[in-house]
Amino acid sequence: MTEVIKILLVEDDEDDYFLTSDYLAQCESPTFELTWVTNSIDAVDALKKQSFDLCLLDYLLGAENAIDVLGVLKSNQFNLPVVILTGQSDATVDEMVMRAGAADYLQKSEIESPRFMRTIRYAMVRRDIENERIERSKVEQKNKAKDKFLAHLGHELRTPLTSILGYTELLIDDARNSPFQQELSIIHSNGKHLLSLLNDLLDMSRIMAEKLELNIKEVNLSAFLTDIHSLMRLNAKDKGLSLHVVSNTKIPEFIHTDPTRLRQVLLNLISNAVKFTDKGSITLTITLDESDSDDSAHSLLRFSVEDTGIGMPPDKLVNIFQPFEQIEDVMRANHGGAGLGLAICKELVTKLGGDINVTSRLGEGSIFTFDINPGDIKSQPRVELELGQIQPVESSSISLNVTGRVLIVDDLREIRRLTGHLVSQSQADISYAENGVKALEAVLQADEHNQPFDLVLMDIHMPVMNGIEALHAIRRHGQDIPVIAVTAASRKGLRESLIREGFNDVIGKPIDRFALANLLSQYLPPGNHVTFTNVEAQIADMPMDKPYAPEDNILSQYPTELAQVKQQGSTSENGDAQPINKHILVVEDDEDAAELLQLFLSHLGHTVTTQYSGADALQAAEEQSFDHILMDLTLPDYDGYDLASELKQKLPQAMLTIVSGHEADTEAMSSIGINSALLKPVTKDDLASVVG
Repeated sequence: MTEVIKILLVEDDEDDYFLTSDYLAQCESPTFELTWVTNSIDAVDALKKQSFDLCLLDYLLGAENAIDVLGVLKSNQFNLPVVILTGQSDATVDEMVMRAGAADYLQKSEIESPRFMRTIRYAMVRRDIENERIERSKVEQKNKAKDKFLAHLGHELRTPLTSILGYTELLIDDARNSPFQQELSIIHSNGKHLLSLLNDLLDMSRIMAEKLELNIKEVNLSAFLTDIHSLMRLNAKDKGLSLHVVSNTKIPEFIHTDPTRLRQVLLNLISNAVKFTDKGSITLTITLDESDSDDSAHSLLRFSVEDTGIGMPPDKLVNIFQPFEQIEDVMRANHGGAGLGLAICKELVTKLGGDINVTSRLGEGSIFTFDINPGDIKSQPRVELELGQIQPVESSSISLNVTGRVLIVDDLREIRRLTGHLVSQSQADISYAENGVKALEAVLQADEHNQPFDLVLMDIHMPVMNGIEALHAIRRHGQDIPVIAVTAASRKGLRESLIREGFNDVIGKPIDRFALANLLSQYLPPGNHVTFTNVEAQIADMPMDKPYAPEDNILSQYPTELAQVKQQGSTSENGDAQPINKHILVVEDDEDAAELLQLFLSHLGHTVTTQYSGADALQAAEEQSFDHILMDLTLPDYDGYDLASELKQKLPQAMLTIVSGHEADTEAMSSIGINSALLKPVTKDDLASVVG
């Protein structure tokens, strides 16, 4: 089919029209369809009636010139290439029309020359390129609008979830509501499920926007798989299922991958297997597929998750990895989910250097198989898979055959109590300290009395002396006891940073009791008798010959540490460190969220001033001094980052934390001096981790 190019000729000279028309009519390919008008008004009318591929525009049209006409065309938003026809060469005129938006210019004497055709073709090519650019821009704008919508949706959903989960936690913690514990737990569980769905949605958004980055590191494969087994076996057991982890081949001792994303894929697939299996078992199989050559780059590590569940018909397997696809509406009703889990798995596996597929038979079960690139494993020894020894644990309790002495360090009494309760399921002897100073005193005093601790669980954010400072002080005195960092923070690279500081391991808040059980099994000696103190006991109750007293404490022997302590915090008359009461400014336009933040912070012992707009927050900063500012990014009268910048100028000494449903911009945080960010919904532990 012959190409037809529609040309609008704007020319007031009839002879030039005939000249142009005759030349174009002689061309065999492409075919030209020429429309002739003599002025800008008629040109606009013609362009409104039909579309043209190109406009040939005479430079002089009576009282008008080409620059005037180009302005008219532009004002009417006509997007087509315009080639200016001039009677004579004039460099100044040529430059002017190009600046005005012309695609090219041509002398009328060249209309019958090959240059005329080249000019038309070049203009058409430039038009196509420009149209592609415009379409890309439109797509980008749509994607930006979608991303903005999803970010806004995340914020709008996280804000009420903060209230739902926060107030439910407060009610669950209140012993007076014990008759309603089951109902409150159901509310809390469904709230967390809703949060999980939201996180899936935002994860998929980041993947589609190509904003998800991998964090590649060295991973001990056996330890990693032990962790997966430990996390998921109780889920399976609760449904009467068994979970097996096996290997068909020897595996490399270490691989290089993103453990967080690999864990996300495996947990998703195993969770799905448990969800859709009512009897039988789930088996995770690992196979190393090595190339025949010595090039380890061609080696793949294969994971297979097989279940004995309901299976899927062949016609449902085609779109199983597409977003928002799920087997049947009835399944969606029975099992929940937004249909994003498998789509996220596929994208993550692709990023990890592999592919994922599924085989299934209706009523018999499914097998999900995926590969990843294990990195350079040429020098890695091949070993048998050996899962770490995990003691049989009931879902309702933990009983570990370990003993030893454990020091729990946390400034929050309720957190000390909870952690102590978890540890008390073992056979360990437990002691407590409420800050880094008390922890250092306890460690040194225990060593002096030949009763050293076997393990320290150290909170990071504490008044008087924080966990990192306490660890350094302990190490300076030659104490090499294992110290595990306990933190509610979850920023990227935090674990590696804490390990570099000298911690032996890291566990997150809220503490997972089974993860804690694994750590206790790793660091405490085996035992066969139960000897733990009451969870209400404090450090002063330690069975030591020399009682703890401020005027005669172990730190008095170390003037450096003692001086540091005096600088960092005050003590009461009986020598106990006093919690630091901070004056905190909360800037939050949602009244429920603001009230919850105030409740949490008040429980932590702080004084709170709440403002609901940026202007009121700035006014408060003028009139009062604040130790810490907690602010939302979305406010009715201020851009969040602009407000943060102004608040930092008014209160340069104050710590500033973003508390928002939007993920904070790290570059903006760094340039403004924002200290930290929390993503809604926030817990009391989250606030304690940044405020103290």
